[in-house]
Amino acid sequence: METLFENQRVIFEQFEGERFYDRGVMNAITLDNAVTGIVGVRGIGKTTNLLKQALMNGAKERRALYVSADDLYFLDNKLVDLVKQLYQETDVTLLCIDEVHKYPNWAQELKNIADKYKRIRVLFTGSSSIDIVHGKYDLSRRVTLHHLYGFSFREYLEFYLDCRVDKITMQELVTNHVHIAESLKVKQILKHFNEYLRTGYYPFFRIFSQEREKFQAIKNTTQKTIYEDIATLRVLKTPTLMLLEKLFKYVLNSLPGELSVYKLANTVGKDFESITEYLALLQQSGLIRYLYSKKAGKAQMRNPQKMYPENTNLIYAGHLARLADVTLGKARETFVINQLQNIGRDVFYSSIGDFDVDGMIFEVGGKNKTNQQIKGQKNAFILADGITVGVGNKIPLYLLGLLY
Repeated sequence: METLFENQRVIFEQFEGERFYDRGVMNAITLDNAVTGIVGVRGIGKTTNLLKQALMNGAKERRALYVSADDLYFLDNKLVDLVKQLYQETDVTLLCIDEVHKYPNWAQELKNIADKYKRIRVLFTGSSSIDIVHGKYDLSRRVTLHHLYGFSFREYLEFYLDCRVDKITMQELVTNHVHIAESLKVKQILKHFNEYLRTGYYPFFRIFSQEREKFQAIKNTTQKTIYEDIATLRVLKTPTLMLLEKLFKYVLNSLPGELSVYKLANTVGKDFESITEYLALLQQSGLIRYLYSKKAGKAQMRNPQKMYPENTNLIYAGHLARLADVTLGKARETFVINQLQNIGRDVFYSSIGDFDVDGMIFEVGGKNKTNQQIKGQKNAFILADGITVGVGNKIPLYLLGLLY
């Protein structure tokens, strides 16, 4: 156990010298429940927030302990035994576990810890694929989950440009977008927005100076998500993992609406049931997003109207062999569903425009997009790229990035 405290000391010596950007996640974490989790895709800052929580809760005074689930310590020691020792021999009241899904028996032992050691709270980070409800050990009553996503455009501006930008609501977006756009104090806003679409979603990009380095880092992150996170949680063999990577590349390289589960099943020579299950793994792990019909029944829920990459950076990192305008069109739609789903909105397919959100229809396009598609529709709006200030129901696309 003393080794773990020493490891923590070394980690914090380096961590405290780095810049920390408070995204507000800490304000939502109360630690009222026995176990609290921060889940999300790789590279979005889960570890950074976990370390900050440990410091805030007395890590330097040994009232909190940070450990990584893949530490060599756990080759010979159980997590539940560590908590027992902390309970009996220390003043630790918070145990922070990084990447808990890498610990083989994490669900059962977290359940045992929550039931037995009431003084000690557990805060963990984990993959988006973690399922606390339908697993062998139902942790839903014992665990509070917080989902962390990549940067919004607003957060990107604050993190990289050090400029304060206020959050807006959906209601403000559709009713007051002209005033909001005119009030922004960001020069060359469209230039920054285009950079965000390419390489702005992940906080770790700050350590790279070259775009190709950022793209390679995204590819590495994707590989680790499939071959480490999904493999560990689902106990899958290499051939299945290779098929998952292939399916992801199909989604990445196709336009939204080009693919269906049936088409993918025929393309790779697998049955519909298997492809449905594999795509669900990619969705749960945070690599792809689904867009359903609003009137979707059980059958339609298994065959979404459209499939998108999780975020726009994945599109550009994939070096898609498509025309620039086609890639941009896909990136715009991906940006919209990404930002809206990240704030918890239900986004549905619309046969009139592109998206149906709470009864509002949104059509996405460039600066020359007209009302033709949504003509005569109430609560219908154009999200137009390439404009800094809108007019009427035509809203600058980048403003959607100020919602969180």
